[in-house]
Amino acid sequence: MTTRNGQTAIEVARQNGAAIVQADDDARLMEIMARAVEMDKVEALERIVALKERMDDRRARAAFFEALAAVQEALPEIPKKRQATITTRSGGSYAYTYAGLEDITRTIRPVLRDHGLSYSWDVTQQGEGGALIVTCILRHVEGHEERAAFPVPVDTKAAMSDAQKNGAALTYGRRQSLVAVLGLTTADDDIDGAAVGRSSGAITARQAADLDALIDEVGADRGKFLRWAGVERLADLPAERYEPAVRMLERKRGAR
Repeated sequence: MTTRNGQTAIEVARQNGAAIVQADDDARLMEIMARAVEMDKVEALERIVALKERMDDRRARAAFFEALAAVQEALPEIPKKRQATITTRSGGSYAYTYAGLEDITRTIRPVLRDHGLSYSWDVTQQGEGGALIVTCILRHVEGHEERAAFPVPVDTKAAMSDAQKNGAALTYGRRQSLVAVLGLTTADDDIDGAAVGRSSGAITARQAADLDALIDEVGADRGKFLRWAGVERLADLPAERYEPAVRMLERKRGAR
């Protein structure tokens, strides 16, 4: 049998039972605290208060992770519907797809609200002109919170105003820190799945040159990248792996 909100009778009983146990524990502690006050046992009262705070913290932490697990179970993969085109130092360019911050927040907010979770960001900077440190704080109604920080260098060479450069870095940091603190996954509209079982040959010479320039720009280890790609030369990289390679290198840029 289920209740109106879809819970089974067993789930309701378990929750009610946990609430009763918590109420009993709290009532016992309050009774002990009252006795300590009557007996003017200050040290004992301080220890009891500290014990109560630790119990409350443990319960809040357990409730947070239970809510987060439920959110992760309920959330769908978020499609990457936006495209960015980047110009490399060699004069070439490459494009990659990503899930925009607006797309992510539009998807997650109703689910987070249903489970008592909310989020906000703190932003600091590493010295004058240094990287922005964007921290996403995920909070639960019972008080526990978790944080994920993401450093974002401001691209001083981009053809934008200073305000636009900082805004772009801030948006990127917010997106990445939110994804990290929630443990989200995003999808590529089945781009990777569509490539399974077929091969369109190797990347073009221009794509190989752009990847070569990108490796230098983000400070990636060329040998490790080739081992990750499973090839001996950039020119041998299968065409269907070009976008995943670009995304992997872009994450390296964001982590610098």
